[in-house]
Amino acid sequence: MITLGIKPFGHDTGAAIVVDGVIVAATSEERFNREKHSRKFPHNAIKFCLKQAGIDNINQIDEISIGFDYLRLIFHLDVVGFFKYFPDYTKESLVNGVYQIKKVFGTKRILRNEMGYKGPIKFLDHHDCHAAVAYYPSGFKDTAILTIDGRGELACTRIYQVEDNSFKKMFQLNYPNSLGAFYSCITEYLGFKDNEDEGKVMGLAAYGKDSLVRKMKKVLIVENGFYGLNLKYFDFPRFPDRNVSFEFVRLFGPPRKKGEEIIQRHKNVAKASQIIFEEAMVELAKHARNITGKRNLCLTGGVALNSVANGVIVRRKIFDSVYIYPAAGDDGICIGAALHSYYSRDNKRMYFKNNQSPYLGYSSSDKEILKAIKKYKLSYRKSKNICKDVAILLTKNKCVGWFQGRAEFGPRALGNRSIIVDPRKVKNKDLVNSKIKFREAFRPFAPSVLQEYSEEYFETNGVESPYMILAFDVKKDKRTIIPAVTHVDGTARVQTVNKKQNLKYWSLINEFYRITGVPIVLNTSFNRMGEPIVNKPKEAIDCFLGSGLDALALGDYLIVKE
Repeated sequence: MITLGIKPFGHDTGAAIVVDGVIVAATSEERFNREKHSRKFPHNAIKFCLKQAGIDNINQIDEISIGFDYLRLIFHLDVVGFFKYFPDYTKESLVNGVYQIKKVFGTKRILRNEMGYKGPIKFLDHHDCHAAVAYYPSGFKDTAILTIDGRGELACTRIYQVEDNSFKKMFQLNYPNSLGAFYSCITEYLGFKDNEDEGKVMGLAAYGKDSLVRKMKKVLIVENGFYGLNLKYFDFPRFPDRNVSFEFVRLFGPPRKKGEEIIQRHKNVAKASQIIFEEAMVELAKHARNITGKRNLCLTGGVALNSVANGVIVRRKIFDSVYIYPAAGDDGICIGAALHSYYSRDNKRMYFKNNQSPYLGYSSSDKEILKAIKKYKLSYRKSKNICKDVAILLTKNKCVGWFQGRAEFGPRALGNRSIIVDPRKVKNKDLVNSKIKFREAFRPFAPSVLQEYSEEYFETNGVESPYMILAFDVKKDKRTIIPAVTHVDGTARVQTVNKKQNLKYWSLINEFYRITGVPIVLNTSFNRMGEPIVNKPKEAIDCFLGSGLDALALGDYLIVKE
């Protein structure tokens, strides 16, 4: 059976294809149209997935599933909102309702008329799809699932109890009582872009003081396994184009404008928000454990991209094991829809495989790589040992673009579309931020560490972190050894790397270890600020030439700037 899952509209559109329960391909549309967090219909992503699965006729697909039920959203958000927030929300509800209807008919029109698909099309519950993308690759047969995001059709938070593919909904919190919306409102208040820059707030929080925590507890109330937004501090339920209210501004001061200097008050707001946010996450995890009785947890939804909060849950040992899929946000919905569609029809052939590969995207042949290099008339050489050659460049403090194999699915670069730097020199953090990424100086970088040495450098307590989605404390005696990947609060968003997961990336780090005695490299996504991660050789070369990168490894081909 072949199922195609798509996220057709909204931020982070994309597609995924599942063949007999196995994820064959998945990618975001942004990787092809080069529009970050693209909202356009995923024509390119669908075309890629079909080609990767060897499908030349879209009607070979048994079912197409969409990870959102737009008609249910209209009722819960617009019809109910029309009366609940009358007259403030009247116009917005009508406009949004029409927009959601267009999504339904637009999706069907494109699939039927433009692409010629004749099979069944299903619109699935958003949180069910979040749950599916976490559960099926997790390796757990029995588990609790905690889904948290900005908003589904109605749910913002949901707890499932799962036993042998049987999902039971145990608990739900509904919009506008949204933990994701809370964090997005803080993101915009601090002058960043909501639904995109939440990671900046997480990084900025480490520079803050906890002087505003008591005030923030009035805004987000956390107790006894629950959280609740005090809606007098928010305008977004009645006015979708607004976030925080005048009461919030009166409590914390005027919002920061985009590009304005970041002062200590902004850092303190970020700190207070992160602290209360973490408390809410911990309480939800405890509640999930209590009502399901399960020892395993799958954590998913856009909120699950907060690696600092995830690390807190793991360290508290509320569950024996915690699994978070690398594309936990809405980009992963396309995989969740495809998996949900398959296993709801054929649950006898369960496919459980721990740590399913995230390398599901585009790959380039040597022919394509050479064609791009020659087009730009670049000097190059084919390396006999690209891992060793790049490791030597790193020891000479060169910044290297590392382009290998299939692209990662999700927002993190996991060693196939990465920028690699020596982590031992403290100045490298500022160097990469200013001359390569062109972004804010407070942004941290992740360490990629050989899994067998991770406990020597980080307080992981034996927990693997292959998807760079958990933050751990760097051991105090190691912080001066790897200062470029140690955040100001002594933490790091760790990626553990083993041979099975990614042999070539492991070999690169191992070569660096042989030379330096340090089994770690600094890893950041291969892109510049405001751009998607590079997908094809041309984009890698453009980034290489338009930034402070010193060298570029395209497969086994090495290009070094003079």
